[in-house]
Amino acid sequence: MGIKIVTNIPGKKSKVYLDKIKKLNIGWNSPYPFVQSRGGYGCYFDDIDGNRYLDFGSQICTNPLGYNHPDISLVLEGLGTFSPVKLAGQDFTVPEHLEMLEELIKITPGNLDSAMLVNSGAEAVENCIKLALRSRSSAKYGVSFESAFHGRTLGALSMTNSKSVHKKNILEIPTKRLPFDTSSQEKLIRLIDQEGGSEKIGFVIVEAIQGEGGYRVADPKMMKDLRKTTKQYDIPLICDEVQAGLGRTGKWWAYENFGIVPDIMSSAKALQIGAAIANKKKFEVDPGAISSTWGGGSIIDLAIGLQTIKTIKKRKLLENVRHMGVLLKKGLVEIAKEHRVMSNVRGIGLMLAFDVVDKKTRNSMILEMLKRGVVVLGTGNRGIRVIPSYIVGSEEIHEFLEVLDSALHMQEKKKVKHTGNICKYLNCGEVHS
Repeated sequence: MGIKIVTNIPGKKSKVYLDKIKKLNIGWNSPYPFVQSRGGYGCYFDDIDGNRYLDFGSQICTNPLGYNHPDISLVLEGLGTFSPVKLAGQDFTVPEHLEMLEELIKITPGNLDSAMLVNSGAEAVENCIKLALRSRSSAKYGVSFESAFHGRTLGALSMTNSKSVHKKNILEIPTKRLPFDTSSQEKLIRLIDQEGGSEKIGFVIVEAIQGEGGYRVADPKMMKDLRKTTKQYDIPLICDEVQAGLGRTGKWWAYENFGIVPDIMSSAKALQIGAAIANKKKFEVDPGAISSTWGGGSIIDLAIGLQTIKTIKKRKLLENVRHMGVLLKKGLVEIAKEHRVMSNVRGIGLMLAFDVVDKKTRNSMILEMLKRGVVVLGTGNRGIRVIPSYIVGSEEIHEFLEVLDSALHMQEKKKVKHTGNICKYLNCGEVHS
């Protein structure tokens, strides 16, 4: 399809929408300066002003199949006019609920044999925490990692250690932090020895690849040691797979790249709904102890999430993620050799990122890319995420790399300064998952 920019960004129509939303939205978050239409295909989408963008942000990993995928279009047509589309999912059942549970368990390793469907990633993490704590009557605190991001609800937010804006004036449950490196095992054992024993720890929660925290990939030794120690002391290990899971790394779950299986895990984003997944016998709870009125979102969410799993299997998209991930990462490494402001290419599969010299340069780069019709997202203090949909091909990758190279050349010129409405709306790419 190709990039096509025909107006200033934002265009006049988008600007009207954005200005009105700003007045009405109490959670205004300086969104990207366009309003998407229903047009587009694959990795490309159109805005309401007629611009076409190449999306290498994948709606913060929620769009694994790209835009207007034929398999998803068929699902939407098949749903017809059923009303209501929103049901009290834990109490009133539709076939899609069972089918989603069955498909989810098929792709989940180990003895993770049951799941609870909820509405979002934060709610998934929240219920993972609840599952862990149900059998931990002596627990006094949870353990998470430095720079972690687990969500915006209070339990998940307590485990988050990302930006101060997330947590200002918010109550927290007691939490202790581990460094996101190989020293974490020693520090966890020290916590156990010095803070009253392992029974005081309700759970340990970790991202195999940190999302909001900078796309930092865990050291394999760290993950194996963490699994070994939590097993040794019978501490529930939660893997947060909200952003990295459901195929983004070329495996169904990011932790599989490290040869471990957690006790409990969360999923969302690419799944279209949230899920807390565990072993039913080990983490069994009384009926009604944990629930969600609209668990699993709407029938539409369930149906699309279900078809997403089926399409990934049918079209062998995990293989494409791995193959295209190698091609994309190689291209990023080659470009980094030519530009002094770019470094530290990292990631697995199509969950990639790189750094630039500082936050100001990162923010400027995101604007420069957007002006050229490419959407990318920030991460951490000076990182840029590169996360196309799983259906991406070599042509889109080459187009992206050409734009990136051009934007870097522009950035390395002196006195690059962005002005106009594009700066009014976009908060410099500081997207919060």
